[in-house]
Amino acid sequence: MNKHDVYKAVTAALLSRYETAKWAAKQAHEAATNEESVAENKYDTFGLEASYLAHGQSQRVLECEKDWLLFDKAKPIIFTEENVIGLWCIVTLSELESSNNVKKYFLISPCAGGLNIEISEKTVYLVTTSTPVGKMLFGKTLGDEVELPQNGKQTAYEITTIA
Repeated sequence: MNKHDVYKAVTAALLSRYETAKWAAKQAHEAATNEESVAENKYDTFGLEASYLAHGQSQRVLECEKDWLLFDKAKPIIFTEENVIGLWCIVTLSELESSNNVKKYFLISPCAGGLNIEISEKTVYLVTTSTPVGKMLFGKTLGDEVELPQNGKQTAYEITTIA
């Protein structure tokens, strides 16, 4: 899996997320400042609720912009298989005891945990070091075994590549 392609795909996904957040913030701001949002009585809280939503959406825009800029300015760091897993690593896990060679791909990211991207019909999962999977992988080396929860049970995987 080409690391440059992964970075490009993540950057594009984060830019799309940022643009969507900007649109949502604009809609929320328009709802909050619309003349129909003015309270008709002391129990009418629509305008107040709309302003809270607009503020939250503005915060989301800042967060999405920060994530996008972080990846947009990042240069791929190439890890060798002798390195331990750290930030910016792409890790391949191969399921042990599997007859059909199941593989999972993770990018250890400083942000945007939970984002999934498709590259060459393979799903790459972004995990941060604060997530359970990120904590489990961080500091491991090639050949180490890890167990991931899957369908209510623990599934054993081997770390087969670090890039």
